[in-house]
Amino acid sequence: MPVSLLFTAEQMVSFLLVLSRMTGLMIFLPVPGLRAIPDTMRPLVALALTLPLLARLPALPAEAYQPGTLLLWCAAELTFGLLWGITVHFLIESFVLGAQFLALQAGFGYASMVDPSTQADAGLLQILAQLMASLLFFATGLHRQVLFLMAESITHIAPGQVAVSLDTADRLIQLGASMLEVATRLAMPLLALLLLIDLALALLGRVQAQLQLLPLVFPAKLVASLFVLGLLTGAYTRVFQGFAREIIRFLNGVVLGAGASPG
Repeated sequence: MPVSLLFTAEQMVSFLLVLSRMTGLMIFLPVPGLRAIPDTMRPLVALALTLPLLARLPALPAEAYQPGTLLLWCAAELTFGLLWGITVHFLIESFVLGAQFLALQAGFGYASMVDPSTQADAGLLQILAQLMASLLFFATGLHRQVLFLMAESITHIAPGQVAVSLDTADRLIQLGASMLEVATRLAMPLLALLLLIDLALALLGRVQAQLQLLPLVFPAKLVASLFVLGLLTGAYTRVFQGFAREIIRFLNGVVLGAGASPG
């Protein structure tokens, strides 16, 4: 049986709209090593995720084939995908922001390395936090839920019907505030411990002025930070899962309504 490689105008327009939505998501999706892929290969990732979604696209109205309308719809789809990507990226930024709170106090601010996502110099602790959050994104299966809801959005929010309500914008701002809260929760236990170390060494230096305690401050903080970070790994995973559930509820409410849940 011969296979036809010809595409109709409706299929081409549908493909372009779905690709715009998926491209916006892929810009901020926390995939480790994605930026290390050559520029000529990155569009293939969006293409591979777009093709399975074409079957879900409903019939397009006649105005979708007008050049001006098609351009506006592509821009709206790209904006919708960017909104999804930014929402998911709040998870990664909460860990990176918490690491920034700790970096200078723990002594990691003196060491830097190349950030694999931006190819710029960044603190060691921030890069470790980013990699940890990115790996948890896949280890907890969150990528499957995000892609499932993106597929459902093709059916429930057809191209040309994308609209951001005031309630959605308000909930997105609340997620941004939750990101700051999560970052503080991640950093506060270790910050309190480092403060106690500073107070203890200051009191010892006050009692015994002849003791040279200043050279001990840096290694003591460094060793204590590594030890406590190792102990808190399980707690960080639970905090990540809690914030991830909050983000999934937001995306679920935007696409399916408050009563539905992803499979």
